[in-house]
Amino acid sequence: MLRYFSLYPFVGAFFLLACAKSDPVADNAVAPSDELLGDASAAGLAAPANAAAAEAAQQAALPAASGGLAWTMDAANHGALFGPPGTPAFSIQCQKRREGPNQLVFIRYLTPNSGGNATLSFTGNGEAASVPISAVRNPNGIGGAWQAVIDPGDIARDVSEVFNGQGTVDVSISGIPSLVVPAAAEPRRVLSECLAG
Repeated sequence: MLRYFSLYPFVGAFFLLACAKSDPVADNAVAPSDELLGDASAAGLAAPANAAAAEAAQQAALPAASGGLAWTMDAANHGALFGPPGTPAFSIQCQKRREGPNQLVFIRYLTPNSGGNATLSFTGNGEAASVPISAVRNPNGIGGAWQAVIDPGDIARDVSEVFNGQGTVDVSISGIPSLVVPAAAEPRRVLSECLAG
């Protein structure tokens, strides 16, 4: 055995160095930060890891719904309109039918760039919901709007939950700038009355 160490004098030193810490990564480098806001932008995940904090940061970055934009009731059409007086930017309407269940109608008063379908998303107050929406052109081909019609059910209840809070709601259609609206009494009233039948 003595002969073994005399032939290889550095073998013992090598084993000692192998046991020593030589990791260039600091001990606390793998611990997550206390300021982690979530991974909302990560692809392939079902939901952000810290959704409440991520949404709070997103809400803080959104502009406040102001500048003369407000909700008004349209009692004749069982609806709530959002926008400047006389020119709505968005509306929620309860379409009462003689036969069959009521239907919720969402209209984004913005001329579609092209025909087709998209997704109307509502995000706010710790909730999110999406409904399919279609581009509707005026018969003369000039102007139009985006319109979604849904029956009362799970999707309608999900939209209602988004408006059940005191914060703002981000109303967006894929590829179009978002509209930030307050979760006010007017849309809550239309949604609850329509869901009640």
